[in-house]
Amino acid sequence: MKPGVRVTGGELRGRGLAVPPGARPTEGRVREALFSIWADRLSGARVLDLFAGSGVVGIEAAGRGALDVLAVDDDPRAARTIAENAARLVAGAVGAVAVLRLKLPRGLARIAGRSFDLVFADPPYAFDGHAALLAAAAPLLARDGEIVVEHSARLDLPLEVGPLVRTDVRRYGESGLSFYRLRSP
Repeated sequence: MKPGVRVTGGELRGRGLAVPPGARPTEGRVREALFSIWADRLSGARVLDLFAGSGVVGIEAAGRGALDVLAVDDDPRAARTIAENAARLVAGAVGAVAVLRLKLPRGLARIAGRSFDLVFADPPYAFDGHAALLAAAAPLLARDGEIVVEHSARLDLPLEVGPLVRTDVRRYGESGLSFYRLRSP
């Protein structure tokens, strides 16, 4: 395992998490910014953490009041690390964190019928399937929900994908966050 990453806020603030080989955890300042933006929406939220790696975003969401978190990653080492991190930090203290191994984005069809208030995706920066990922995640989004995709700050994601419209872009050094919501009816 790589050196760990620390939770930046909430009930689990300062706690360390293991990081699986090959994972690039979302930087602390980017997580702080994301959770500052989501602050009023986290309590009782259903959160989907895609390309979860160490699970730090989903676990921190649980520690900040999310009711239910589903962390998804394709890598078996990542899934095992997330499960171990969640069992060590979350069990009984905060919202539930479940882990699922799925090939993204096509594997999202396996969880069709579920609904999430907040979706965070942190694919590898070399990932080139952002439009397909957004299209696959859109049916899982609650009516007033939001999808945030972390990406290289040099990359501009599409303005619209299916029923989704990009509502904001924030840049933090080398990282960018693109925010999407369902188009108003």
